[in-house]
Amino acid sequence: MYFLIYRSEAVNPMPEETLKLLLAQSRERNKTMDITGMLLYFDKKFLQLLEGDEKEVKRLYADICADNRHRNVYTLKEGPAENRLFPGWSMSFRLVSNEDIAKEPAYKDIYKPGSAGASDLVSLFNLLRGKSDPTL
Repeated sequence: MYFLIYRSEAVNPMPEETLKLLLAQSRERNKTMDITGMLLYFDKKFLQLLEGDEKEVKRLYADICADNRHRNVYTLKEGPAENRLFPGWSMSFRLVSNEDIAKEPAYKDIYKPGSAGASDLVSLFNLLRGKSDPTL
């Protein structure tokens, strides 16, 4: 098992309908590649954890990096994992509010220039497992 966490910035704001389409496409592709994970979106910013076979995760990530809907894609953390955090989820999703950001400064810290911010991101995703939005 392998995981990769990255952050990026949307070129344009992503309305709910656009996010729903993105999630539907991602979930379908992830199922075929046996990749699971979670996507967070807030204030035109993405934070995503991908997990699965290393070759497949890296192949998907290369496609993500080439996607023109976002920019400033940056790998925060990657490596081997003992288990999946999101078994059974082709892509869990969480739309993060300003209130969430105020409670969890780790969301914003990863976007500050020079901030490592990735030290405990796996724990952050683990914490959010039960807070994903099944309606999107």
